Amino acid sequence: FSLTRQAINKRLRLLFHHHYLGKLPGQLSPNLFNSPDIYFINLDLKATRRLAAKHVSLPHPKRVNRKNPKRDYIAHTLLTNDCLNAFEVAAREHKELRFLPSHKLLMKNSVQKQYRTHPWKVSAYMTEQNSARTAYPDAAFALFNKRSNKTQLYLVEADRMTQPLIRKDKQLFRTSNIKAKLLIYHTAWKQGVFRERLGYPATRIIFVTLSKQRADHMRELALKLFGKKAPGLFVFTDIHSLSPEAFNLAEFIKP
Repeated sequence: FSLTRQAINKRLRLLFHHHYLGKLPGQLSPNLFNSPDIYFINLDLKATRRLAAKHVSLPHPKRVNRKNPKRDYIAHTLLTNDCLNAFEVAAREHKELRFLPSHKLLMKNSVQKQYRTHPWKVSAYMTEQNSARTAYPDAAFALFNKRSNKTQLYLVEADRMTQPLIRKDKQLFRTSNIKAKLLIYHTAWKQGVFRERLGYPATRIIFVTLSKQRADHMRELALKLFGKKAPGLFVFTDIHSLSPEAFNLAEFIKP
């Protein structure tokens, strides 16, 4: 069955007022597009149920001893998961493809086991900087093609428009920015890091952001840096293009 947004919000408010959910209020921000309230599962749910069973008055949410997750972390996680869900649903409807989540990839590939803190990190030696630089993708998954019997790895970078596209040369690799990530991934690809360290030669980097304009700007930056090679390694999209009505899986698959 389907519910309207108004009905869903009403149910969420009821769960919040009965202390089954916590809530982070919405913020007015140009980067977050006046984001709505974010609800999360009360970490003291078991204690809440015990009190409710005994008909004891429940404590106010502010008095519950718990550590509330930060809004930026939740919003970033939701953006990453929306991207993964879009690919999993699309692959499920595709007869020739099978979606492989990151934990299944780690089970099959022992190369990443030595990097338990972040198994998908990508390190590249930058000759201009005379040092190694590392990028930490937000998620990883793969698509297995049943017809060709090949697996293509995807690394996901979730961009919430909180970092600039470019920084000055002296600060390029000191503070997060899109250009630095592009240079690290491209250099790693040239040095064969994806094949040797990750074990997947066919790899693409997906940058998913909040607006189509932002995705276009990142695409233009990649073309300016790497020319015609950029579309083969990088894919730029926005969260609205990943909706079931607009999502086109063929755009993300290497020919």
